[in-house]
Amino acid sequence: MKNLREPTKGPYVTMAAAGTTQADAAAMPADFVMVTSGSEDNGVLLPLMNVNEEAIVCNGLTVNIKVYPRSGGKINNATVDVALLLSANAAAHFRATDGGGNVVAFF
Repeated sequence: MKNLREPTKGPYVTMAAAGTTQADAAAMPADFVMVTSGSEDNGVLLPLMNVNEEAIVCNGLTVNIKVYPRSGGKINNATVDVALLLSANAAAHFRATDGGGNVVAFF
């Protein structure tokens, strides 16, 4: 990935999704993560990103998970603070449109 956050948290790790709200979702420990444990509708919180920085979430589970923007942010110009539902065994690439938590998601 060319536009990892600077300084990057690291290129890839596995992680557990957690919580059921933006406030208790698991924060991404790297810029590219594979969710390998968690339950239906558990969440992942995107990192703080500056414009054009990127993050990738891969759902390696057989259940849906939620990916949340940072507080005050939107994903694909949807409602503020609302999660994107990431289907089982799917991945999404997120790119920041500003430094305020707004991102676009590519599937």
